[in-house]
Amino acid sequence: MLAVIAAGLLAGTLGAVLTVVAERSRIAFDSYALFGNGALIVPSLYAPYAIFAGWTWVVRRGGKALELALFAVGLHLGIGMISVLEILFFPSIGGLTLLDAAPGFIFTGAIFVDPAALLAALALWGVRVASGRRLVVAIAVSVFVATVLGFVFGIGLGVLAGAAVGLAERERSRTLQIAVVLAVLVIVLGNLPFLGQIAG
Repeated sequence: MLAVIAAGLLAGTLGAVLTVVAERSRIAFDSYALFGNGALIVPSLYAPYAIFAGWTWVVRRGGKALELALFAVGLHLGIGMISVLEILFFPSIGGLTLLDAAPGFIFTGAIFVDPAALLAALALWGVRVASGRRLVVAIAVSVFVATVLGFVFGIGLGVLAGAAVGLAERERSRTLQIAVVLAVLVIVLGNLPFLGQIAG
């Protein structure tokens, strides 16, 4: 179980590093910018995809609901490292300590990880119990929810992640294809309101 938490923490910390790097970059496409507040798109897209990767790994290790939850806890704390990295390397004012990073460390995951993980768990359950036409309906509902809520801190993208875990569990030989399709959907649906800016 410690390995599962550690994997989630490592995955989340990687997402935190990518977020801080994007925040300090000058990456922009016309008015669509990844730096500054635009960097918030990084954990929004990253967390659901990390849930897919981590939960697929956990399921293949024989993990059950508890292990899936523990991975999400580790991911929650890892994404919270955004605040710690900001304090350590880019403090906004002098005299800040790690104690000042504590609220962000604790609550950042509550925005980017927890809602997505809860919806992912619901979608995973739905795909597991569905078959035939019901499976098609479950996938369609997942895509619809992700389309409607995908750009809200990645919350809706968790539905896609959970459905993808369930599909990868059913079709193990197609995990790579599922991962690629999920990556495209996460990027497109997570940026749906901004596609015009990106294309411009």
